[in-house]
Amino acid sequence: MSRRTVLVTVLAVATLVACSADVPEAETPPAQLYVNRCGGCHRVYAPASMTAAMWEMQVERMQGELVRRGLPPLTKEERETLLVYLRRHGSGAPANP
Repeated sequence: MSRRTVLVTVLAVATLVACSADVPEAETPPAQLYVNRCGGCHRVYAPASMTAAMWEMQVERMQGELVRRGLPPLTKEERETLLVYLRRHGSGAPANP
């Protein structure tokens, strides 16, 4: 099996595993953005694992990490979409917004 085939297989399995995490509204574009952009480098954490303020700090920190790894940072629109999603589902968010 070629290295490319192995890499594609590993990425596909990682995506499936990431999708099985506790990701609210998993089929929506904001959830898919979260899974695809964040899950590309590490496991996807349940949004309720952090507060909105913690997510804001984490997303900002990860912007620098993306650049450090030579990956494109989130666009302004992606960042805002991601933060709205994480704020809505973060710990301390209203149960039924």
